[in-house]
Amino acid sequence: MKKEILGVLTALLSALAATACCLPPLLFLLFGISFGFLSFLEILTPFRIPLSLLSLFVLWLSWRSYTHHTFTCNPQKRKRTLWFYAIVLGLIVVILLYPEWANFLIGNDE
Repeated sequence: MKKEILGVLTALLSALAATACCLPPLLFLLFGISFGFLSFLEILTPFRIPLSLLSLFVLWLSWRSYTHHTFTCNPQKRKRTLWFYAIVLGLIVVILLYPEWANFLIGNDE
């Protein structure tokens, strides 16, 4: 199970890296110039799609590894693990779609 947890954490970290390029504009808008130190994250913009795909791929590998190597008859453990992966997938989707819904909320007409 430790290998699967490592896969989930890797998926979350790559999802955060994928949207790090879009975080500074929102923080500038919300908190002003005090968040100017995050402007170096703009260089991650070309890597957004590959990191997003990496995040989803690593999560899929983790799920596949768990289902392939775990033979349990305990329905509570299966249900708990299914909920865990569903919550992590939902969190990753929210993180990856952050730039789109942030533009919608801010009201940019680009």
